[in-house]
Amino acid sequence: MTDSPLDKLARNIEQHAYRRGYVSAFTIAAYPIDQSEEMTLHITRECDGLVYGNVEIETPDAFKACLDAFDGRVDYILYDIGLPFDTASLVNDDLGKSGRKSILLPYSDLHVWLASARYTLLAMVKDLPDRNCLVVGLEKPLARLGNFHSSLTGNLAPCCKNTWTHFADKKPSGSDEEKILEYFRDADIIVGAAIYERVIRKEYLEICERNPLVVDAGIGTVDADAASFAREKGWRTIRVDNRAAMAGMLFSAIQSNDLVTRVMGDGRIDGISVVAGGIVGSPGTIVLDSIDNPSMVIGFADGTGRIRYSPDNEEEAEKLSKIRMAIGGENPDE
Repeated sequence: MTDSPLDKLARNIEQHAYRRGYVSAFTIAAYPIDQSEEMTLHITRECDGLVYGNVEIETPDAFKACLDAFDGRVDYILYDIGLPFDTASLVNDDLGKSGRKSILLPYSDLHVWLASARYTLLAMVKDLPDRNCLVVGLEKPLARLGNFHSSLTGNLAPCCKNTWTHFADKKPSGSDEEKILEYFRDADIIVGAAIYERVIRKEYLEICERNPLVVDAGIGTVDADAASFAREKGWRTIRVDNRAAMAGMLFSAIQSNDLVTRVMGDGRIDGISVVAGGIVGSPGTIVLDSIDNPSMVIGFADGTGRIRYSPDNEEEAEKLSKIRMAIGGENPDE
């Protein structure tokens, strides 16, 4: 029996991770816009101790097929909270199945797109806080990442001197038109923030006076005439690549899951109250580095989320000594 493309990709990721001794993951995302295809698979990637692959899907059946193909073959399966169907019931049904081996986690593909654009600009434009950025999108976008324009504007605003917005499908008039023309004249960076929509056009680039960096953050936001014009002017034009932010998201999701399930918690050791991983303990509670496998004492909770690093009295000093001995035989006088 011939393996399906899903099975081939699952095997490839599993074997690649095994050879490297790396953690493995697989992400399930929604298509950015409505598609007639049921799924599109992408190649295996590797980054700093992690091997991962991903798929874009359209239907619940494709979602279930992905879970079945990758369970037990990767360490983590992550699904986009923006999938265009009710994932909650499917996930609950899947979690109810016995024998599931991979850890199933949610993530936001929108946030991956946003982080990709932000960190690409921070890496490329060293004086970004001194630059003017114009974010061009659509007032009525067709893509599922409908709030991409406003979300990206908010993400870039703290990084730039000025962050302006323009809707390519809204014709300005009067003072608004003059303001938009001024934005294009003074922009150091022009970002296309729509998904598969040509929102950066030649007629606006002809107004620019600062030789701007043109950034396609939504895949296909620069029309052909605008791209040719930018090349003729010698302006740099880039398309944002989501790979770096995807790897970063995977690390964050995996580490957050580890924090919540293994590090975070409260309990008692030798009758003494302990907390770890962000649990706010009552005043005097001993804070450990991990509740699941503690190896050191961090300090004492103050009851508000902060930590004291020294005992306040003999009772606390005695508790500290007992806990240190219980978790690893530390010298109580250290």
